[in-house]
Amino acid sequence: MKKIDKFVIKSFIGPLVLTFFIATFVLLLQFLWRYMDDLVGKGLKIADIMEFLWYACWTFVPMSLPLAVLLSSLMVFGSLGEHYELVAVKSAGIPLRRVMRPAIVLSFFICGIAFFFANNAVPKAYMLHRQKFHELKTTRPAVNVQEGVYYYGIPDYVIRVGKRRDDGRYLENVQIYDHSDHRGNQAVTMSKTGSMFTMKNGKYLVFNLYDGYSYGEDMSGQSRMGSGRNASDNPFTRIKFDTQTLVMDLSEYDSPEQSDQLYVRHQKSLGLKDLGLQIDTLRNRANERVLELVGSLAGRSYYLNTLIGPDSAAVARMNALLAQNDFKPAYERPVPSRKEIENASALANAMVEDMQYYKRDIKYQQERLNAYRVEEHKKFSLSVGCLILFFIGAPLGALIRKGGMGTPMVVSVLMFITYYMLSVIGEKAAIEGSFTCTLGSWLATLVFFPFGLFLILQATIDSSLLDADTWRHLFVKREKRG
Repeated sequence: MKKIDKFVIKSFIGPLVLTFFIATFVLLLQFLWRYMDDLVGKGLKIADIMEFLWYACWTFVPMSLPLAVLLSSLMVFGSLGEHYELVAVKSAGIPLRRVMRPAIVLSFFICGIAFFFANNAVPKAYMLHRQKFHELKTTRPAVNVQEGVYYYGIPDYVIRVGKRRDDGRYLENVQIYDHSDHRGNQAVTMSKTGSMFTMKNGKYLVFNLYDGYSYGEDMSGQSRMGSGRNASDNPFTRIKFDTQTLVMDLSEYDSPEQSDQLYVRHQKSLGLKDLGLQIDTLRNRANERVLELVGSLAGRSYYLNTLIGPDSAAVARMNALLAQNDFKPAYERPVPSRKEIENASALANAMVEDMQYYKRDIKYQQERLNAYRVEEHKKFSLSVGCLILFFIGAPLGALIRKGGMGTPMVVSVLMFITYYMLSVIGEKAAIEGSFTCTLGSWLATLVFFPFGLFLILQATIDSSLLDADTWRHLFVKREKRG
C-alpha cells in the first residue's frame, strides 16, 4: 500500500466514525423526544430505559450510516481541496480517480457491513426494540402527582393537588376530573383535604376525600330528547360530602408476559430468507382472495336462490320476463311483483356489500405483500445507497473545496434529506401500488446515480462549477457592466 493510500484511508476513517456516532446520537434524540410521553412518569428502571434505547440505536444504522459516508467524504475531499493537497497530487501526474481509489475500496467494504446489518442485526434489534417498548408501555405508572400540576397519568382521570404533606400521602385542595364517560368535564370532585394510597400490590389507587363537593350533569334527560328536550337542558347537580372514597383501577397496566412470537412476523424483523417465505405465503393468500371473489361472482345464483327460494318456477318466470323485455315496448311489459322487486333489491345490495368487502380485503393483502417486497429490496438499496452517496460526497467536496463541519455539514444534510424523502416517497407509492416495488425501492438511487456521475465528471476535469470564487467574480463583473 502506497503512502497516498494510507493517507486517504487515515483521513477518511476518523471523520466516518465521528459522523456516524453524531448522526446516531441526533436520531436517538429525535426518537427519545417522540416516545417521551410513554417513558416519563411510570417509575421505570434506568436499566430498562437504557436497554430500550440500545435496541433503538441498532435500528438507526440504515439511516446514520449513509449520512456518515456522505458527510465524511465531503469533509475529507473538501479539506484536501481547501489546503491545495489535491492540486499538489494532480501536479505530480496522479488523477483524482487514483486518489479516490482507496476510499472507494473502503466504501465497498462499508457496503458489505451495511448489508450485514440490514439482513441480520437490524431485524433482530427491531424485534427486541418493539417487544421492549410494548413491555414498557404496559407497565403500571408510578403515581407521581406534583403540587399545583395537572396529572394525566391515569386514563379517564385528571388530578390536581394544591399541597402534599407527609411524603405525599396527605393532600390539600384536591381536584379530580372524571372523564370515564367520554363526555368532557361533566363529573368533578373537589375537597379541602384527603389522602392517597395504593392497595392490592398497586392494582388500585384509593382517594379518601374530606369536606368537599361533587359536581356533575344529569344525563338522564337525554332519553327524553325526542320530545323536544335539548342536551343543554340537563340539570346540573352539586353534592356536598364530609367523607368520600374514590377507587381507580390500574390493573390494565399489568405487564403481560412477553411472547417470543411478538412482532416476529413483522417485515422489519425478518431477514432475506424469512422475507422470501413470507412473500410466498402472502402472494398465495392474495391469489386465494381473488379466486374467492371470482367464485362469489360466478355463484351469484346462490344469493338468488337464498332470497326468492329454490323454486325453479320463480326463476324461470324472471328469466321469461327478461326475455320479453327485449321485444316488447315498456307499456306492454309485465309489471314485476313487489316481492320480486324487493328480492332483486336485496340481491343487489348483498352483492355490492360482498364486492366491497372483497375489494378492501384484496387491497389490504396486496399492500401487505408490497410492504414485504419493499423491505426485501431495502436490504440491498441500503448498501448501494452508501456507495452512491460516497460518489456524490467525494467529488462534491473536491469541487466545493471546503473542509471541516461547516459547509460540508449543511450540504450533506440537504443532500441526505432529499435522498431520504425520495426513498420514503418511493416506498409509500410502491406499497400503495402506484409504483412497482422495484421502482419505488430504488427511486432515490436511480435519481442520485446520474447526479453522482455528473459530479465525478466535473471533478475530474477540475470544473469551477461549484467554486465560490468563480461565482463571486461572475457577479462582480455583472455589477460592473451594469
